[in-house]
Amino acid sequence: MALKVIARKSGLHGRGLFAASDLAAGERLIEYKGKRYAAGDLPDMKIEGVTKFLGLSDGTGIDGTGWAALANHACEPNCELREHEGRGQLRAWLHALRDIKQDEELVWDYRLVVKSRKEAYSRWACACGAPSCRGTMANPELFSKTRKDKAKEQASSPQ
Repeated sequence: MALKVIARKSGLHGRGLFAASDLAAGERLIEYKGKRYAAGDLPDMKIEGVTKFLGLSDGTGIDGTGWAALANHACEPNCELREHEGRGQLRAWLHALRDIKQDEELVWDYRLVVKSRKEAYSRWACACGAPSCRGTMANPELFSKTRKDKAKEQASSPQ
């Protein structure tokens, strides 16, 4: 089987994954591997601004130690992680979202779950440089609402 990805220095952050050859949209590239965690268990994540833990839809997770964990975040990704059932557990694979040229960096949108906007922008800032960069690797749809947001909702809701 031909090598689809290579690891090397990234202009975004540390090391990254790059296309070893031209890749087709939808192509399955590499499995996200690492230590498995049961639902509700979390690894020790003390390194600021670095995450390799991948939460899966069944509540389990993977602390990435394989090459796929080198794929960096971007707000305009060319890849995504998709879950597949295999060997009695959920597994995650990086897939190309569009055609990707050889030597192009492989990036996906982490959409991290964080507790607050402050944490999202202070701990998990984004460096992708995309025109639509939201400034964080966090999922803005999941930010807890601020007091200001709650007050607006209450003011506009019928009594």
